Amino acid sequence: MSMTEMEHEPEYRYVPFITLSELKPRIWITLSDCNFKCRGCFSIAREPVGEPMTVEQLITLAKTATNEYYGDGQLEEAVITGGESTLNRHYLVDLVLHLKEFVEWIVLDTNGYFLDATYLDELIAAGLAEVVFDLKAWDEKRHEWYTGYSNKRILANIRNAYGKVKLVVNTVYIPGIVDDPEIEQIAQFLAEIDTNGDIDYRINRFRAELSPEQIARNPYPEEIERAYSIVAKYMKNAVIGKSCVRERQVEVNTGWITVFPDGTMKRRTLDDYRAENKRRNK
Repeated sequence: MSMTEMEHEPEYRYVPFITLSELKPRIWITLSDCNFKCRGCFSIAREPVGEPMTVEQLITLAKTATNEYYGDGQLEEAVITGGESTLNRHYLVDLVLHLKEFVEWIVLDTNGYFLDATYLDELIAAGLAEVVFDLKAWDEKRHEWYTGYSNKRILANIRNAYGKVKLVVNTVYIPGIVDDPEIEQIAQFLAEIDTNGDIDYRINRFRAELSPEQIARNPYPEEIERAYSIVAKYMKNAVIGKSCVRERQVEVNTGWITVFPDGTMKRRTLDDYRAENKRRNK
């Protein structure tokens, strides 16, 4: 991204909501809109939805909500997600800088397309501790079909990030599209980079019932287990997970607290999320 492009970045991002964990003092900040057009993406934030908020407004909302729900004090973790979190470089760096004032560990969830070395270094200087790359596919043509973009820049950016921050890579297992051969290629790539066994590779399940396009069925449990076994041949830290879950191997609470831009709080569940997706995808 050039300096000229940065000068014309808006001072706001559209925010549909932020989310508070019921398990620990943790916040998810959702910045809507995305450069990718993933065929199986079920996030409502893939389009610019919500209210335009400056960094100052967003930080005020986050502090007010977390103080009310958790009480005063440091948050253990903040996860910045989307949509795509990296679309506005100046905004994101400023957001991380202000979050660091009251958050111990800051995580960025990204498709990785824009996160080159210079951008990442700026975020680390601001206080970023961890990056979660959502790597959609290994084969370039498959990746282009699924997202609209090549994955060459993403692979280079993953390689660059190693050793600078805690690094996690997610891939959604999609039967017949991103399954065993793709997962194995990604695991081999990550193992080549990961000389110290530091990278977590998380295999998430495709959710056919939430997908806007009917591109595949849900994976069977034995398929996910087989993919895990394949990855475990190459990597120490293979995890079967869910895209919204941070803990390893814990009993996950299926509810969370949604905080809307006007400060309204509402406890929501997976059923609420499914119903909202059905309405939006009609």
